[in-house]
Amino acid sequence: MASQDDYKQLIDATDIVSLVSSYGIKLEKQGKNYKGLCPFHHEDTPSFIVSPDKKLAHCFGCGGGGDPIKFIMQKENIPFPEALRRLADFNGMEIKTNYKPKEDPNKKYYDIMNMAISFYKANYEKTTSGKEARQYLLDRGLNDEIINDFNIGLSPKSSDSLFKLLKDSGFLELDIFDVGLINIDEKSSHDFFVNRIMFPIYNENGNPIGFSARMFNSTDPNQPKYVNSRETILYHKGNVLFNIQKAKGEILKKKRVILHEGQMDVIASYRSGLQEAICTMGTALSLDQARLLLKYTNNAIICYDGDNAGIKASKKAIKIFEQAGFNVRLVLLPDGMDPDEYVKKYGEKAYLDYFESHVIDSLEYLYLTTLKNKNLDDNIVFKEVCEEIYNLLLNVNNQAIKEAYLKRLSDDTKTTLEAIRMDYDNFRMSKASSANTPLYPDDYYIEEVPEEPKPIITETWNSVAELRLFLYAKQSKANAIYIDGTLGESIYGFKPRTTSLWIKLINEYYTNFDKFEEAKFIKMLTDQSDMDYYILMMNKVREDTISAYNQEDMQSCIEKIKLDYYDAKNDDLKRKISSKNISNEKSFEYANEAFQNRKRKLELSKKRGK
Repeated sequence: MASQDDYKQLIDATDIVSLVSSYGIKLEKQGKNYKGLCPFHHEDTPSFIVSPDKKLAHCFGCGGGGDPIKFIMQKENIPFPEALRRLADFNGMEIKTNYKPKEDPNKKYYDIMNMAISFYKANYEKTTSGKEARQYLLDRGLNDEIINDFNIGLSPKSSDSLFKLLKDSGFLELDIFDVGLINIDEKSSHDFFVNRIMFPIYNENGNPIGFSARMFNSTDPNQPKYVNSRETILYHKGNVLFNIQKAKGEILKKKRVILHEGQMDVIASYRSGLQEAICTMGTALSLDQARLLLKYTNNAIICYDGDNAGIKASKKAIKIFEQAGFNVRLVLLPDGMDPDEYVKKYGEKAYLDYFESHVIDSLEYLYLTTLKNKNLDDNIVFKEVCEEIYNLLLNVNNQAIKEAYLKRLSDDTKTTLEAIRMDYDNFRMSKASSANTPLYPDDYYIEEVPEEPKPIITETWNSVAELRLFLYAKQSKANAIYIDGTLGESIYGFKPRTTSLWIKLINEYYTNFDKFEEAKFIKMLTDQSDMDYYILMMNKVREDTISAYNQEDMQSCIEKIKLDYYDAKNDDLKRKISSKNISNEKSFEYANEAFQNRKRKLELSKKRGK
């Protein structure tokens, strides 16, 4: 580690105004200091102060920031040693340190993907087909800046151009196949993507993991509009969120995430100033994806297409988000439009204004969409609509809200309020004998995820890895950020209650404080069972079991959690494969995912010397 003198010299040499400004943060001079909007939370009135004399960048609203090292650690979610190295690079200095960042086992795959991105971009920029693709994108409302921001490219018409380039660059054929860029048959290897506009897909750490490829000049009706990467060692569509790497900072600042159906919708929102937008990749929202987002916020806005299919998908997404613990709101666009269509027709400002002024809660959305385009003169339709609305109101505990919706239903159906109340009371009484009354209509109701039991006092651990990681995270904010980023979705390999505490530690405590204090953290745990569980954890492994910061031990604990997580996921996949009502396609998908999990587990085991 760098000496104290080196550390002080590095801080003193830093132009902190230039450092902060390099992250795109606009600062205005006020006396000796500079002021701007905080990069760590959403605010309308600037409370982020940068002091050149004191070498500090501090937000008086959320408490974020600090000296140049702390600023970089928080801005980039990296540990102290890595922030130290980056600050030295910023200043053009060399710092003696024994810190050596562990090489990501997927680095060779990321290198392949990055070369593919560069190849597709070059083909887009320098060929006749590229000019045609550019015109298509311009007609869709994109501009060159947005195209560059999203690294959009073009796969060539030749079926082996990329494969030849990657082979000539020294990459192994099997590795190229493993990331889904080629197909291999008995005769040859050939490119997976041909003559399509290429949208790179990244994981939350900004590493490229796949592509979404759009048809743009074909008249073949049998060609799918989009072709996404197949399941690979990097790409698992049930966990992928398009634009998460760019959106996560905005999600943290604005304390909300916007979920769309497709990447063109995400780009439309991004162009309009809603840069906290993400989407799934041709699949319904999964619980794993919702839990990944829970690391950044528990507020979600769903804005899907306004047609019947989009409404149905929205209802399912509401359920998933609510199961994960989100506060859910929605935006319903008019005339069955999607965000991309709205922006193209009315412009970016009109879309932004409409979006911000039409955010509604899930009950309001479900009410509006139940009545939408329904012929209430048809007695059968009238009865079905009323019963759907009654079903929605059954579990509304606020009597004033319930009365307001009954009054609205009366007005919308041109029926007396007395008749609606009587009808609702009869419906409620007929349902009273049922112990499993669904809150939402049938097309919204999906398979329930059973609530995890809350283990208390009697809890036992087969491994102390998760406990030791919790202690490392308590030692420093840098440790916590590093562990959280390295584990990724594997934090759900923790016990459910440990995961809940971990999310509170990362998203609540360390968002407001730089140093861990037991009393402050416990004060955040408003649930008594959480307090009991936390105390039990700390009694299992005490602070003195970790005598000093030990990167190797911490890494070993991370790898143990990942191994356990892959085991648990594969057990779950085996149960799904063995279930009766499952299609061959789903069975293959689950089997492939299990294979990739085993592959990752094998790589981890080799690293650990087993």
